[in-house]
Amino acid sequence: MSAIVGRLHLSEAPVDPRIIAASLDALADYGPAGATHWTEGPVGLGYRHLETTPESRHEAQPLAQDGLVIVSDAIIDNRDTLCDQLGIARCARSSTPDSRIVLAAFQRWGHECLSRLAGDFAFVIWDARTRTLFGARDHIGARPLYFCHSQGRFLFATDVRGLLAHRDLAFAIDEQRVASFLIWPLNPQETSFFANIHPVMPGHWFAVNRNGLEQRPYWRPREAPDIRYTRRQEYHEHFRELLDTAVAARLRTRFPVGAHISGGLDSTGVTILASRLLQAQGRTLDMSYTWAPPVSDRYPLSENSRDERRIIRGVCEREQIACHHAIATGADYCVFLARDMAVEGHCDLFEELPVMTAAARRGTRILLSGWGGDEVSTFGTRGYPAYLLKRGHWLRLVAMARKRAGGLRHLRRLARFLWLEAWLPLMPNAIYAHWSPYVRTDRLSLLARREFLERFNRVRYERGPAWREYADPRDVQIALLENGHLASRMSSWSSWSAPHGLIYRYPLTDRRLLDFTLGLPRELLWQKGVTRGVYRHALQDVLPPQLGKADPVNERKRLDQLVACRRLLALQARHGVFRRPCPWLDTHALNERLLERPHHSDGENPLSFVPLESALRVWHLWQRYGDSSGKMSKPG
Repeated sequence: MSAIVGRLHLSEAPVDPRIIAASLDALADYGPAGATHWTEGPVGLGYRHLETTPESRHEAQPLAQDGLVIVSDAIIDNRDTLCDQLGIARCARSSTPDSRIVLAAFQRWGHECLSRLAGDFAFVIWDARTRTLFGARDHIGARPLYFCHSQGRFLFATDVRGLLAHRDLAFAIDEQRVASFLIWPLNPQETSFFANIHPVMPGHWFAVNRNGLEQRPYWRPREAPDIRYTRRQEYHEHFRELLDTAVAARLRTRFPVGAHISGGLDSTGVTILASRLLQAQGRTLDMSYTWAPPVSDRYPLSENSRDERRIIRGVCEREQIACHHAIATGADYCVFLARDMAVEGHCDLFEELPVMTAAARRGTRILLSGWGGDEVSTFGTRGYPAYLLKRGHWLRLVAMARKRAGGLRHLRRLARFLWLEAWLPLMPNAIYAHWSPYVRTDRLSLLARREFLERFNRVRYERGPAWREYADPRDVQIALLENGHLASRMSSWSSWSAPHGLIYRYPLTDRRLLDFTLGLPRELLWQKGVTRGVYRHALQDVLPPQLGKADPVNERKRLDQLVACRRLLALQARHGVFRRPCPWLDTHALNERLLERPHHSDGENPLSFVPLESALRVWHLWQRYGDSSGKMSKPG
């Protein structure tokens, strides 16, 4: 992906071009094709280029036109529609980059242009007439954008490192954010670990001038209109049309395209569609990538027909797709724990790192992922049993409970289903918190200093919106979209993949597809005992029959990684690596835990590693940004 940076002095003092150049230098990973910058009086903008789409070869940013200057990291997926509306001639479209389309849309419609843009983007525009800096980020957060508004200055950058390069400003670690991470390490959020650095929220725009900073949402998923057709088949046909469009739009590149494949519904559907669409263009899907281990003595193929490797092999053979098993090791896990989460975010899916390395060796530029589908586009039945109970649809609820329990003779399973999925979501937060089926990391054996956590006691109550189930599937979907984990992972993967020249694209989070699926009737969530029926029916000519994966072998592999990592950490602890104190942690307890002998992988409890992992990442955070006097040092 490309990178953008900038700075505005609200005092109207001139911006030193060397500061913008330094910010771009800090993000050299993002654009091997070079960097350019523009300064005029109190504002400076910079752009680092990576070619993606055919039109991106014509990018010449920062782009100035009629008193407006734009820097943009964008792939616009509805170019033709916008060009028609903006009067851009067909003969000129192939040489019109996305930045020029975004700027023309802003000139025509102002911030209302955001409701017309489909794609992944982060852009900032300087309006010399109003002396205002305007910026926006796509609806889901596929493109990261951070800012700092402090001491009469406004800075922005694709990556936190672009902000830290402004050496005239000090950036201290936000200790409340550290406390929150130690208590809720499984609650992914994009919130920065630096006190004065913040992400532009997905689906939001901002405007900053001498009157201050204004931020507002432009995409409100709760306002998605209801979709009602007379025939069920119409829902399936419309979904398929939108998904085909979303996948096809993400194949616009002259570089190799890869895709995730896991044996599940989402990645399998996206991979097959992408492969067939590319074949229709005379191209091929370069490679599919899986985290599942190859069949071996350690990880033999199970008798279960739903072993995901069996499904992956069948799909790849049928569609003539090559597959690479990108397997992370315990050593990879150990190295990952020492990475800088203040810059990269705290996404813990380190198993993707070998995928990036393997894809980069093949010159891959676009990597498709089915991730993000579970939240809306291929949503299951979360919240639906409680919705049926609340609406008095007793017969439908009983039929669903019977199916999920395996029959009425399984009374214990039946009662558990009705309690956890029908009754409990109707309960107030206090009761739900007591009976919650989800992991409460605040109740695990934490390795933080008690006096440190007591300074930020309120963070114990600051959980993401998806911490519980709700009595309406639509509410669950909204909570998942607003939870922060989508943007958190997307931002981390953007940072990790930048040195590899990779761009991740997520067809199942296409805004047009989300708006459609958010408006579907709730009864479509459960069709004759089948979940995700709209997706399954829409792709019935694509998906293998009765597709659904089981991955116990993958879980065994993860336990092996964990145990190997524990052994390496214990070796480091014996050599005194973690003896240096950290004011946020009980380092004595940390070292004792590290020296405990890890169990054989079959008996290791992954949950026991959660507080240890979070403590180690915080310990490394302190080593980078703290000093021996107990004060925070300047980054870098």
